Amino acid sequence: MEIEKYLNHSSKIETEDLDWSEANRYGLNESERFILTYFSDIESQTIIYLRDLLHTDIVLEPETLAFLTMWNYEEYFHGEALSRLMAECGSPLEKDRTARVRKAAQFSERLEAFVAGLVSKVFRRQFPAVFMTWGALNEITTLHGYEQLEDQTQNPILKTLCQRIAKQERRHFAWYFNSARDRLKASRGTQRLVRLLLKHFWSPVGAGVKSEEEVARLTRLIFPQEKADLIAREIDQTLSDLPGLSGLSLMTDYMKKALARPVFPLTRRLES
Repeated sequence: MEIEKYLNHSSKIETEDLDWSEANRYGLNESERFILTYFSDIESQTIIYLRDLLHTDIVLEPETLAFLTMWNYEEYFHGEALSRLMAECGSPLEKDRTARVRKAAQFSERLEAFVAGLVSKVFRRQFPAVFMTWGALNEITTLHGYEQLEDQTQNPILKTLCQRIAKQERRHFAWYFNSARDRLKASRGTQRLVRLLLKHFWSPVGAGVKSEEEVARLTRLIFPQEKADLIAREIDQTLSDLPGLSGLSLMTDYMKKALARPVFPLTRRLES
C-alpha cells in the first residue's frame, strides 16, 4: 500500500480556531458527558495498544510501522481535544485519568492482549491480517460513533470536533480495510483463521477497558434504537466485503444484546 498519501495528510487535529466560550455556552448534557468520557478514555489508550504491537513481527513492515506511528499521534490528540472540550464545558477529567483508566482495565482486556501476543507468535505470518481486519472493524464502528454524536449534539463546537475527528478516522479505516483486504486475498487459510477469531473473540471498541455495562450504555446512547439495526447491518456488510468474511453479523448480534439489556445505574464510577 502507498503510505505517502496517508502521511502527507497526517496532522494534529485543528482546534486553534475554535471558540471554546461558545462550547461553554451550549454545555454538555449527561449523555454527552458519558460518551465523551468514554471516547477520551479509549483514545488515550492507543499508546498501550501500540506498545503491545511493538512486540510482534508487524513492526518489521516499514509502511505498517509508519502508519501505526501516524495513527497513534492522531488518536492521542483526539483524546486531548475531547478532554479540552469537557473542561471548557465545566466537566474536566482528572490529570491522571489515563493512568487510572489503565489501572482499572478489566481482566478481559489484559487477557486479550496476552492472547493477541500468543496469536502473533503461533500464527506469525497470519497475524498482520488478523490485526488489520480487527482494526478495520473497530475504526468503522468508531467512525459511525462520531458521526452519530455529531448528528445528535446541539453544541456547535462538539459538532465541529466530531467532523474533524471523523475525517481522520475515515482515513484510518481506509488503511486498515485496504491492508486487510490485500492480506486476506493471499490466503484461504488466513481467511479461515481471521473469521474464526472474529466470530469467537471480537468485542466492541473499549470492551475490557470499560465494563460490559458501560459498553452497552454507550451503544444505546450513540446508536439510538431507530437507527441501530441499519447502522449495524451497514458495518457488517462492510466487513463482509473482505475476502472470506461474508455473512458475519458481529455488530448486528452485539447491537441486539445491547438494546435488550436492562438499564441499571452504573456500578463503576470511573466514568464520571
